[in-house]
Amino acid sequence: MMDQAETQTILIVDDDPTLRMVAAAHLRQQGYAVATAENGSVLLDILQDINPDLIMLDVDMPLLNGFAACRQLRKIELGRTIPVLMMTGLEGDNSIEEAYSAGATDFIAKPVNWTLLKQRLRFMLRAVHAMSDLVKSEARLAKAQSIAGLDYWRWDLIQEKIIVSAQLAERLHLDVNKIVSEQMVTAIADIENSRGMLKRPCSAKSYTIPTDFEISVGGNKATESQVFRIQSELQYASDNTLVSIEGTLQDITVRKETEDRILFLSTFDRLTGLQNRESFTSAVSGMIDENVKEDSNTVLVLIDIDRFVRINDIFGHRTGDAVLVEVSRRIVRFLHSLEQKTDEVSSQACRWGGDKFSAAISCSSASPCPQVIITDLLKCISAPFKVNGHEVALTSSIGYALTSDSGLDLEVLIRNAENATRNAKRQGRNITRCYDASMHESTERHMMLESELYKALSKKQFTLHYQPRINAIDKKIVGAEALIRWHHPIIGDVSPVEFIPVLEEIGLIHEVGAWVMEVACQQLKIWNDKGYTDFVMSVNLSAVQFRDTRLAQEIDEVIKRIGINPQRLEVELTETAIMEDVGQTQATLAVLKKIGLRISVDDFGTGYSSLAYLRSFPLDTLKIDRTFVTELPGNSEDRSLTSAIIAMARSLKLHIVAEGVENEAQAAFLLEKHCDEFQGFLYSRPINQKAFTALLTQSA
Repeated sequence: MMDQAETQTILIVDDDPTLRMVAAAHLRQQGYAVATAENGSVLLDILQDINPDLIMLDVDMPLLNGFAACRQLRKIELGRTIPVLMMTGLEGDNSIEEAYSAGATDFIAKPVNWTLLKQRLRFMLRAVHAMSDLVKSEARLAKAQSIAGLDYWRWDLIQEKIIVSAQLAERLHLDVNKIVSEQMVTAIADIENSRGMLKRPCSAKSYTIPTDFEISVGGNKATESQVFRIQSELQYASDNTLVSIEGTLQDITVRKETEDRILFLSTFDRLTGLQNRESFTSAVSGMIDENVKEDSNTVLVLIDIDRFVRINDIFGHRTGDAVLVEVSRRIVRFLHSLEQKTDEVSSQACRWGGDKFSAAISCSSASPCPQVIITDLLKCISAPFKVNGHEVALTSSIGYALTSDSGLDLEVLIRNAENATRNAKRQGRNITRCYDASMHESTERHMMLESELYKALSKKQFTLHYQPRINAIDKKIVGAEALIRWHHPIIGDVSPVEFIPVLEEIGLIHEVGAWVMEVACQQLKIWNDKGYTDFVMSVNLSAVQFRDTRLAQEIDEVIKRIGINPQRLEVELTETAIMEDVGQTQATLAVLKKIGLRISVDDFGTGYSSLAYLRSFPLDTLKIDRTFVTELPGNSEDRSLTSAIIAMARSLKLHIVAEGVENEAQAAFLLEKHCDEFQGFLYSRPINQKAFTALLTQSA
């Protein structure tokens, strides 16, 4: 016995109790579950409770005969698919025909042949099982098609009608009962194109030709556009007459939107909407080829926003992103305006990455000078603007290269523009630089310095020199400024002006700065132990070091480990470093003062701060920049400025140090104005520890 029979229930409906009993015994021996009913009325009453897999139904019964019971059974939802085996003792074709007409699945004659019944039941239940699997399969297929948006349609050209699935009619808002061929064509494709496709001659003997195409439907103000994929087969008669088309239609709108989005992201920058680097370089390559034919020049421009990290740090990344979007708009507007002014100019723009942008400009001999164009672009970007309620002033460093100078190789053009941009940043930022051959040598040296600086600290190539600070009245040494020096065994002495910016670029300034602080404090301890207890050691901090949140803790640890008086240690900061982020400056200086350090403003007058503004910071010392001292006392403007700085500094009770004092006349003027200390070549250049110790002994 098959396993499936063990759980299948057969309902026997017959008014003969003997037949019910005998039939039930036979069926149970075969492994079926059995239920019985004495007539058609009872069958209908117990149907839902029994829910049989098959019904054996006698024809000739009182109250409700088998034919009537079968008809009523088929009207009930549960009874529509249950197989019914009609048992009849009636003879003739009429009873058989009436049984099938009433909805019977099959019939068997009485008296029952039990062997035949066994095979008949097995066949019927197997067929029912197969039908059930088919129904489930079709349901799964329908569900999968619904999920995939896949619908069926058939166009019968002979009968001039179209058959579509209900889902398709609903998807296209069509009346499935009234649809005609003209409506279908209108809904799924351009009429003339479709007709043209149908009129295409076919000389082949094959009966089908597959087609696969996409169409777009809708897209007016009331509805959004939908995209469909149509796969079909053109079916031909033996005489090559097209008789029908049938196929599937799939809604691929979401997929197409996704594909378009992926294409956009692979071509354009998500934030600004500008081309990305890959798309841009491809376009520029084509521009160069076209310009060669037109005898025009291609200008590749790289734009690097200066100190953009400050905007993110101060205002947050949301404002930073808004700034980048505004910069991109300015670049696009500028290039568009440039193209509007003359037909001789075309352009491309992209976000190069991070806070860097790029543009390519095609210029003929009749176009404006590239230098003028790039200078105007710099001004356009640098104009102040408001973003998210914040007023932001930007500067940028712009480098550019021309194919007329760099050749037609795009990689070389890009490399040269990058060199020019780096040169602009090293020259002070907020400027433009056009590539020339000398920049290549400068870049090579810059790269060489980068490489060598990574090894300089471990190979002990750095040393500290000390420049005395002189009391303006008695001319005794009261302190020193620690200055780093780098002597390379092959290239010789390298100026701090050249290598310190490189240290900042490559991120070594923290490590080297910590070394400077350590050595300077050790030397201060040595001199303090020799009796110079009032001696002050000044150590410079770069803006990068000053922004490091670990700075105060690291200095405090050095002071405690070496055992020096923190009031004998002074840290020097430039105006630029102090004014970069006023809130952070106040917080950091407060911590440094809590440790006990002295705070000095170095090179005062070269930045954009004012003495009144400096009042908000806990400062001890102000150092007048050497540029105001060099032409004293002869230059009247410098005399006025220096006098004003000293007077205002004294009103703020700041200690005043003049840098760059090189002659007695300068010293006399500064002393007259009540400057506290001098520092300059008149007294000593920066010298090593041994020479300074001797000078200190002599001064005492």
